[in-house]
Formats: sequence, C-alpha cells, structure tokens
Amino acid sequence: MKPYTVILSPDPNAGGYAVIVPAMPGALTEADTRADAIERISAVMATWLEIAAADGYAPIEETPELIADEVAAVLADRSEEGWDWAVELATVSPSARVAA
Repeated sequence: MKPYTVILSPDPNAGGYAVIVPAMPGALTEADTRADAIERISAVMATWLEIAAADGYAPIEETPELIADEVAAVLADRSEEGWDWAVELATVSPSARVAA
C-alpha cells in the first residue's frame, strides 16, 4: 500500500507520542513508544482508507504545503503548552487487513 507522511509529537511531560496523518483528516493515535505509535497509526490508516473507500472519498493529496501546514499547527499546539518544538516526520504504510 502507498505510504503516507505522519507527524510524531513526543509528550515531554507524560512520555509517549501523539501521531497524525495530514493526508487523512481525523487519523490520529497515541502510544507509549515510538514503535507502538507507528504500529498503531498504520492500523488507523488502514481503517481510515477502508471507511473512506466505502463512503466514496480518498486521502488529501500530499504536498509540501499540506505537510508544512500540519507541522506548523502541531508546533503551535506545542508552543501553547510550553513544550519544545521536537517533532518528527516519518513515512508509514497502512497495515494490511487480515481476513477473519
């Protein structure tokens, strides 16, 4: 499956990570470790794509502007909390669905 850019935002107080997918509005999760955050967002992405396909829509086209705008929003949120600006971008593919 096509990979998408995700934004990982570490929580300096509680630990763990929040992660969002700019091309998939509403696709977000959090986890205690980076590895778990990546695994969880991969599953969230697969579910998002499944629901989107059933409803007749698709992810937003990834552009430098889309990613930059989302990074800016995350940094603004971090600034409001008094946190540093440590965020990370990664490329993640949706997990493959396993038939039950």
